[in-house]
Amino acid sequence: MRSIRIWFNKKDSAKYISHLDLTRCLIRAFRRTDIPLWYTEGFNPHPHLVFGLPLPLGVEGMRETLDIRLNDDSYPNEKVLEQLNLATVPGIDFIEIAEPVLKPLAVVFGDYTVSIPNVNNADEFIEKIKRALNGGDITIEKKTKKGEFKQINVCEHISDVSFYADDTTVMFNFRLPAGNDFTVNPVLFCKSLFSKIDSSDLLHRIVRNRLLTKDLEEFR
Repeated sequence: MRSIRIWFNKKDSAKYISHLDLTRCLIRAFRRTDIPLWYTEGFNPHPHLVFGLPLPLGVEGMRETLDIRLNDDSYPNEKVLEQLNLATVPGIDFIEIAEPVLKPLAVVFGDYTVSIPNVNNADEFIEKIKRALNGGDITIEKKTKKGEFKQINVCEHISDVSFYADDTTVMFNFRLPAGNDFTVNPVLFCKSLFSKIDSSDLLHRIVRNRLLTKDLEEFR
């Protein structure tokens, strides 16, 4: 039995698949292949699937990870990739396979890009975002593990902010905590930010580009 890590993307309409439904979807995909997937033992055997970190609903992921175990050590990684891409659903593509280096608990940060199309004055819009961030008060409500709700000021946790703009689209890049112990939901952050600049109804696309460790190394 050996473990492998599979990188995949989740985009377009697939971004509206919840994490629970994604798990079910991938189990069905595996069943449409001849991949020798290892199942847990006991009264209720199930496939061993471990994700790097679930994506919030509505967020696309360009480099998400899934760990599985194979019963057959000689089964080629290339064949796993080929079989999964034949069995997948629209919006989910499998792009790379390697041996796991770090455990999923090593994930601490996520790098995100928000794309805002049809912006009339990109420079002015970017300045509004910068002023809101420099104001130091963009809060979201976060549910704790105890089921309680607390206010989180995202300005205390956001980093690596940058902007890019062409004629009509603004690209807003940033880094947020994205670990198992503490995570900031980028959907709630964008909702609070755009409300702050009186643009609550703004169309936008959120993409998680990669996962990082506490040392800001790419999770692998």
